[in-house]
Amino acid sequence: MAGKLSKLRNSGFLLYWLPPLVWMTAILMSSGDWGAARNTEGLLQWLLSWLPFPVPAPVEVIHYFLRITAHMLAYGVQYFLWFRAFQVLPGGGLKKSFLWALGLCLILALVDEGHQSLVASRQGRVQDVALDLLGIILAAILLSALRRRRGRLPSP
Repeated sequence: MAGKLSKLRNSGFLLYWLPPLVWMTAILMSSGDWGAARNTEGLLQWLLSWLPFPVPAPVEVIHYFLRITAHMLAYGVQYFLWFRAFQVLPGGGLKKSFLWALGLCLILALVDEGHQSLVASRQGRVQDVALDLLGIILAAILLSALRRRRGRLPSP
């Protein structure tokens, strides 16, 4: 067993491939009832009740914008993690890494929304896939800007 773990560590699996798989699992887990608006709004209300000052906007408005931001952030991080993993593959150039990360993120977004359409407390929406895609694009732009600024992409 120790030999297999050492082999995984040496192959970069734990460092490069496990993070996108774990993040993907978290996204898929949140596409069930746990991530339903009524549940996340209740959590938000509880968190806001701890603030020592009045909330500047209705909870529903804050909740709406947090959910939009969560979609974009979750898929932006997922894109970055997949991109980083594909960069360490032999022959994993920028174009291949971009396309693989983009493709896997889009498949995940479609599976996520498809799953939500099967859950009674959720609804799968094409608009959410568009938000996910926006997060992916913003992450790609950020990586590109970092590459130009540093002369290369962040080292995996």
